[in-house]
Amino acid sequence: MALFRPKQILPIFTDFDAKYYRERGFDTVFLDIDNTIAIPDTGTCDERAEEFIKNLRENGFRVLIFSNNNLERVKMFIRDIDAEIWFWAGKPLPFAYWLACMKLKTKPSRTIVMGDQLLTDILGANLSGCYGIYCKQLQEEDTPVTARNRKIEKIIWKRLLHEEV
Repeated sequence: MALFRPKQILPIFTDFDAKYYRERGFDTVFLDIDNTIAIPDTGTCDERAEEFIKNLRENGFRVLIFSNNNLERVKMFIRDIDAEIWFWAGKPLPFAYWLACMKLKTKPSRTIVMGDQLLTDILGANLSGCYGIYCKQLQEEDTPVTARNRKIEKIIWKRLLHEEV
């Protein structure tokens, strides 16, 4: 069950301490979009997420928008933001994380993955050797596929990880 355990749990993505992690040798952050740094299906990146990405860059991080969404959704999110993207990412398959690390010329051991789902973001981070940070979802409402995943995740949190989120 350690594969589902995040290295850190954040109430919201803006609580991430970029300076702390940069000083510890991390150089890259993979960001999930929906329910991690944006409300699902609301369109573009809001000011809070834009400032967050800017802060990551100012602290020396390479940033990759790493999403299982299609290209249209990812482009709608990033809008005018100069950001690397990886759509149809294939999370939680570890080779997707490894390929993305290769693209950014980094190693999984130097990469942080931030996401709101244990079954995709955190499992993939742990399988690939990345550092997985779980961000509590921004809103309760989910797409049908994500809603099914959340039911499984509740069992994992409660019965296997002995935590409630």
